Amino acid sequence: MRLFLLPISNKRALIYCKRLNIQLTTDQTIVEKVTARATTTWVKWEGAESGWQKTLTGYGNQLFKRIPYEEWGLKSIPPLSARRALKDIEGKEETEVIYPASIIKPGAVFDALQKLATERQALHRKWMWGSIIGMPVTLPFGLIPILPNIPFFYMAFRAWSHWRALSGSQHIEYLLKQGLIKSVPSRTLSSFYALQVVKQWGPTALYEREVLQREYSRSRSQVKNKEYSPKYQKLVYKHRDLTARFRVILAVQEEFFKNNPGAADASAKNKFEELLSVHRGLIEQLEASVNFLLRITPDDALAADSNIPMEDLDEQMLFSQGQGAEIAKHLTNYEGASELVVEVDRAIEQVQKSLLAKKELEAEKQELESATSTKTVPNDVKPKQ
Repeated sequence: MRLFLLPISNKRALIYCKRLNIQLTTDQTIVEKVTARATTTWVKWEGAESGWQKTLTGYGNQLFKRIPYEEWGLKSIPPLSARRALKDIEGKEETEVIYPASIIKPGAVFDALQKLATERQALHRKWMWGSIIGMPVTLPFGLIPILPNIPFFYMAFRAWSHWRALSGSQHIEYLLKQGLIKSVPSRTLSSFYALQVVKQWGPTALYEREVLQREYSRSRSQVKNKEYSPKYQKLVYKHRDLTARFRVILAVQEEFFKNNPGAADASAKNKFEELLSVHRGLIEQLEASVNFLLRITPDDALAADSNIPMEDLDEQMLFSQGQGAEIAKHLTNYEGASELVVEVDRAIEQVQKSLLAKKELEAEKQELESATSTKTVPNDVKPKQ
């Protein structure tokens, strides 16, 4: 089998497995045979022109969209059977992990896999048993004539789904412990990710730079008037975060042209060099702002190094909706890459919704804090007796 490790944001990644040597039907386990039969039946019902089968698959597909993309990714990894484990140990057959080196450093690949393998095991184990326990409760729905016992089959599906995700995570954990995973950076994928960082992060970083410049100017005027504001500390962190973002953009731009020396003509290269110069100048300005704020801020803890790793920055998307096909296009050299389209698009949609909900929550929190801080009662106003 082959694994694909694809970052969706600077903090979250999708893992997907492609089985290279599919077993013959006679060698499949009972679970695999039942799964194949259920998949065939579902596809057949989806193709129906009308009827309860068509309606059921419509609602079912909507429910499938609510399943976390992490679960779908782990489900793509086959369970670790005793036979497969013995084969891996005796043959020392390594599993390749394809990843973009411009975003994930080689030393961080195994840490990312370890996190993906272990962080959701307790959750899948809990809900697997919860679904199994809930299955008998749904049995009375089978007394309804004509229609099948949909609640029972849904609970059975969720129990199976959590079991597959748990088994997949345990399989990765086993491969890591046995040293049977080989990291393989993809050059085309690295270049594609490098361009994505520039496209997704560049405009936002430039806008944030303008906002910070206005805040910085107000801070300097306050210093001249010998006024100190606690917001200096927050401003330092903002400057450092933005400086780190520009450094990431700069690094991936340089990585792209390093790996693709003949990817553009002379005019495009000149424009690229001009953009690099602009970003270097912005980094110098931001660092100067940080040094100034450090001199007027009485907090020694702020004097730490400003080289913030990419994964420690505030979370930001690397892709827009519907770019799964573009990722698959850059992986055409690998078997099964076309199947990644649906999985990547699902992951992008879910992460985007998560970040949007987080931003809305933070905005509401700030509005509440602002309203609370400005709502004061004068001391000379006394309540009526």
